[in-house]
Amino acid sequence: MSDKVEVIIVQFNAIVGDINGNTNRILDIIVNNRSLNCIKLFVFPELALCGYSPEDLLFRQDFAMSVQNALEKIKNNIESSEYLILGAPCYTEDSTIIYNSAYIFNNKKILNIYKKQVLPNYGVFDEKRYFEVGDENYVVNIGSNKIGVMICEDLWNFNSIKDKKLEDIDYLISINASPYEINKSCERIELFKKMVSKNKFNLIYLNTVGGQDEIVFDGNSFLLNYDGSVTGICQSFSEEVFCFSIGNKKFCINNNENKYNNIYKKNEYEDLYEALKIGTYDYISKSNLNGVLLGLSGGIDSALTLAIASDIFDKQSIEAVLLPSVYTSDLSTQLAVEQCELLDIKYSSISIEDVNNSINDSLKSRFDGFEKDVTEENIQARARGLLLMSISNKTGNILLTTGNKSELAVGYSTLYGDMSGSFAPLKDIYKTDVFGLAKYRNKLSEVIPQGVIDRMPTAELSPNQYDIDTLPQYDVLDVILKSFIEEKKSLEEICSMGYEKNLVANIINMVIKNEYKRRQYAPGIKVSSKSFGRDRRFPIVSRFKY
Repeated sequence: MSDKVEVIIVQFNAIVGDINGNTNRILDIIVNNRSLNCIKLFVFPELALCGYSPEDLLFRQDFAMSVQNALEKIKNNIESSEYLILGAPCYTEDSTIIYNSAYIFNNKKILNIYKKQVLPNYGVFDEKRYFEVGDENYVVNIGSNKIGVMICEDLWNFNSIKDKKLEDIDYLISINASPYEINKSCERIELFKKMVSKNKFNLIYLNTVGGQDEIVFDGNSFLLNYDGSVTGICQSFSEEVFCFSIGNKKFCINNNENKYNNIYKKNEYEDLYEALKIGTYDYISKSNLNGVLLGLSGGIDSALTLAIASDIFDKQSIEAVLLPSVYTSDLSTQLAVEQCELLDIKYSSISIEDVNNSINDSLKSRFDGFEKDVTEENIQARARGLLLMSISNKTGNILLTTGNKSELAVGYSTLYGDMSGSFAPLKDIYKTDVFGLAKYRNKLSEVIPQGVIDRMPTAELSPNQYDIDTLPQYDVLDVILKSFIEEKKSLEEICSMGYEKNLVANIINMVIKNEYKRRQYAPGIKVSSKSFGRDRRFPIVSRFKY
C-alpha cells in the first residue's frame, strides 16, 4: 500500500447556521481539488459544517435534521481514493444527546465518528451546556500512515487523555475553533512544539478563521515535525487551502512552496488590526447588512473606527456624520472633514443645537432649582445618539459604536448617547492601544490625520473639557485597568506596583459601579483574555470589597 498521501487542510470561514451553504462550499473545495490518481485526505475545522458556535440552535430538532441531511449528502460525494475529516455535531437517534465530533469519511461511508473528550467551559466557551463527553481515542490508517484525530481542547489536554492507541502514531490531526487573543498564536506553537518533541509524532493543527458575533478566529494553522520544528504556517485571518504530502513520518510541501509564515516577526499591532477588520466585516456581511454609519468627532476613536471600515468596505457603503455643538472646536470639524476627504468617504454635518435646546427647554421647569451638571452634558451625547440611530433606521446602515475598553471600563460614556449603536469594533481595545493601532495603520498609508493622533483626548461636552479632567493619563489608567480586569490583581497588589491607593481605589470603584452600563453595550470584538461580555461575568449588584 502506498505510503504517500496528499493532504488538503482547509482554513474555513463557516457561517453559523448556514448548513446548506457550508456544505456546498465544502463539497466545492473537495471537487476542485479532486484527483483519482492518488490518495487524498481533506480536513476541515471543528464544527465546520454548522459554524462555531451554533449555541442553542443545537437544541432545535430542525437544526439536527439539517445536520443529518448534510452529513448524508457529504458522505455520498466522497470517492474511494478520498478521505475526509470534518467537524460537525453528532446526534443520537432521538437527538437528546449531542457530541462535538469529527466525522471520518471514505468511499461513501462514515468510517468513524471521533467525539471530543475535553469540553471547555470557561471564558466564551459553554460546551458542557451542549455536548456530552466522548471517551475514546481514534486512529485512522491511511496508506501506511497511522493518524490520530483530536478536537481542539483535547490537544491542550493531550497528556490526560492519551492511551496506547496514540503511542506509535505517525501524525496527529487536531481540528480546532480556537479564538484569537493577543499573542496567542505564538503561545500555541510554543506549547505544541514541546508536546510533539516529547511524544514523537508530527502535528497537523487546523484552526478555523473568521468572525462570529464577538469572537474572531485567526487561522494560523500549522505543521510541526516530531522534533518540534515548524514546516508550514497558514495565513492569519484569511481562508486558505493548504496542500502538502505525508509519508515516512515526514511532511512534504507541494511544489516546494515556502509555507513558513514567520509570526514572530510581525509588528505588535498587525494581527490585532487584522482581527478588528475581519471581526467587523464578518459581523456585518454575515448579517446581510448593506453598509455602515458612524459619528465622526475628530477624535482618535472614531477616526480609527472609520479607518477600519474604509479598509473592508466600498467607500459607497460608508457614511460619516459630523454632529457639532457649540463646544465643538473648529479643529475637531477640520480634522473630521480632512479624514473624510483623505479616504474619499461621503459625509454630512448636522448640528445638534436644535435638538439639544429643544430637550433642555422641555426639561426647564422640571430642572428648576437644580444646578447644571453632567446631566446637560449627557443630553448632548443623547442628542447625537438619537440623530445617528434615526439615520441608521432610515438608511438601513448599521451604526458602529466607537467607544474603547478604557472608557467602557470606568463608565466614561453616556448610556443611550455615545454608547448607541449595533456593533463596537474597539470594545476590547484600551485607549493606549487605540493610539498604537492608529500609528501602525498610518505607517502602511495615511488614513488618519496626524492632528487627530497628536491632540489631547476630549469629549467636548463643556468648555475646555479634556479627558484628564476626569481620568488619569491613559498610560496610567490602562495599566491599572489591565491589572484589575485581566490579571485579577487586588487593590493592594496594584498599589505595590507604585500607584497611589486613592487613585487605584477610585478606578476600581468606577469599574464596579458601571457594570450596568456594560451590560447594555453593543457587541464587539474580543481580543483579550478578559473582554466585557461572556468572558467576564460579574453581578451588577454586589457588596464585595475588592
